[in-house]
Amino acid sequence: MMVASGLGPLSVNTVQSREEPAMEPESYSLDELRRRIEHEDNLLNQRVSWIVSSQAFLLTGYAILLNAPIELRTAGHARDNTLLLKLIPITSIAITLLLWIAMLAGIAAMRALRLCAERHPSFAADHIQGAAATRILGLTPIALIPPAFLITWLLIILR
Repeated sequence: MMVASGLGPLSVNTVQSREEPAMEPESYSLDELRRRIEHEDNLLNQRVSWIVSSQAFLLTGYAILLNAPIELRTAGHARDNTLLLKLIPITSIAITLLLWIAMLAGIAAMRALRLCAERHPSFAADHIQGAAATRILGLTPIALIPPAFLITWLLIILR
């Protein structure tokens, strides 16, 4: 956890790092753990939507640039076209990497919450956990969509 401290509105803030305390199963109810897992799951769904939407938008823009008629371009349009043909793949790769990191963090957070639920004193909660195979199959697209887009853009760049 990061804590900012300062002496007033004009003072320079310093950042101190403190280690997060470990999740203690006894301090959470199973219902609270379930809600937190659902929250993380919703965040993962949002991140998948963001990555698919952003990549669809950027791939479409890239395709339009590739199909722009050369005869109708002015010198300025040709320069912009060349620049955008370089920037769109780089931007797409950056977005994909950032969202992939966020997705992996969400998966790790859900795993930590599930492990906490398993250690809970009154744990008898298959409704929280589900089967391991189902969880893995459900998380596979979340983990593999970003690399699919990365490979696509790298093939475009390296062609």
